[in-house]
Amino acid sequence: MKVAFIALFGSILFFCLPAGGTSAVTQSSLSSDGQRIVDYLLEDWKKQFHSTGIPLAMQNLGIAPGEDLRLEVTEYFRANSNISDNLKWWGANNYILNNDEKRIAKQIMNTYRDDKRLPDTSELSGTLGIPLEEIKARLDFLNRAGLLIQTRAEPGYMLTEHHERWGGPMRHNFHTVTVVGEKPFDVW
Repeated sequence: MKVAFIALFGSILFFCLPAGGTSAVTQSSLSSDGQRIVDYLLEDWKKQFHSTGIPLAMQNLGIAPGEDLRLEVTEYFRANSNISDNLKWWGANNYILNNDEKRIAKQIMNTYRDDKRLPDTSELSGTLGIPLEEIKARLDFLNRAGLLIQTRAEPGYMLTEHHERWGGPMRHNFHTVTVVGEKPFDVW
């Protein structure tokens, strides 16, 4: 009887743990702003068609844009993808980038796919109409976020080994919807 109870209890614990075991980033380790963003997004994602990203959630909450905070929330989502269908379907990486970073990521990945090369910073700036210094700053963030790896060779970065899966099935697509009297939200 005792062995059966232990086996049953062990089975219950196994099925109650998040997929992949225990999380490296727990809810209690989130900063107060990180927790506000997580709570906001989990509530927002319950609404039909809503797939709001972290940068827009920060804007909607009146939180100053910050890369470290976006990384904190993304790490939490990566470690706890079972807390929302949006994370299960689209992946945490779809929620970290702002719209300019998504445009840059798409341009890099499409150029690599189509031309078998990586565009340099001047080309990205010219094609996307984003100032060169901002391109460099966004590439640095894409490195910190895990899509790129900085290198010494031109163009100064390379894509991660599994870059084609990094953005999930929608590959950094985005549309921001604004409805009169409501906070803007993103859809895929």
